[in-house]
Amino acid sequence: MAEQPAKPIPPDFAEAFAYAVLVYGIWTPQEPGRLIQIGSRYYTIVEVCRFVDQFTDRLPERVYLKLRSYLYDYPDAKLKADLAADPSYATAVRCLRGMIERRNEDYKQRGGKEG
Repeated sequence: MAEQPAKPIPPDFAEAFAYAVLVYGIWTPQEPGRLIQIGSRYYTIVEVCRFVDQFTDRLPERVYLKLRSYLYDYPDAKLKADLAADPSYATAVRCLRGMIERRNEDYKQRGGKEG
């Protein structure tokens, strides 16, 4: 029997994730603001990631390229390779979370000061 295709990502989740990737560029642990609207509610970048981490749809090219540009100087080659091999929302979420975790760690190591 053929496997049922996965449910596609809802357009509002896709749009919210695209915005989350965009605002990551100005996101800091010190001022994590930048809430993202889905419907009538607002969510953090990490919360938006939780909404889309199970979707295997291919990322739109503009979102993929933006995320890849952030990974250019990122030290974890595995994330870069994973995204290149599977440019899906699920993989993109792992990349974005990894970068957020690293930025948080760097911030803590600097004693809570912007670098």
